[in-house]
Amino acid sequence: MTAPDTAAWADALTMYERRYSIVAVGPHHHEDWVLDAAALLRKEATDPRSWKSLEFYEEGDEEWSPDRLVPFRPADPGWRSRLRTIPRSSAEHLLVAISTNWLDVTREPGLEDRRPGLEEKARVLLGRFPAPNAQFFTNGWYGAGDPPDFYQPIAGCDPFSEHDWDVGLVALSENELGVFWSFDAA
Repeated sequence: MTAPDTAAWADALTMYERRYSIVAVGPHHHEDWVLDAAALLRKEATDPRSWKSLEFYEEGDEEWSPDRLVPFRPADPGWRSRLRTIPRSSAEHLLVAISTNWLDVTREPGLEDRRPGLEEKARVLLGRFPAPNAQFFTNGWYGAGDPPDFYQPIAGCDPFSEHDWDVGLVALSENELGVFWSFDAA
């Protein structure tokens, strides 16, 4: 897989425009990557490539205001224990699943026609985190199966935000850390 460029990255982010979602990438400096994730979520870190990020907020909405990336609870060492490691193929499917209206591929009208394009966008996003050293983690519960199949309904989650339901992916490479997160708007 070829690494994406800034235009391909920006185009791939469009898959989340209809969701309460965030996508942000920051530097991976610390052996304990939770410190890098916390800095990214507090907006103390910026994308090392200066590429587009995605935040959802509306003017005057304090919960989703521009001074907060999202209403995440503070990251701490226990944060990592609430995430499950998943393979790249599952990460690709998870990125598609969290772009759907109900965070559930099985309930998304017209998905079969749009699925190839969404999968290509997911591969572009994951292209910033190249094999073989990339690692992927999620807070979503996927039931039985190895590898996890996020094209089946996500059975639950361990919320990282102030919301009752949020599902996301943490992607980690040697130099960068990315968060891809969607929230239940209900």
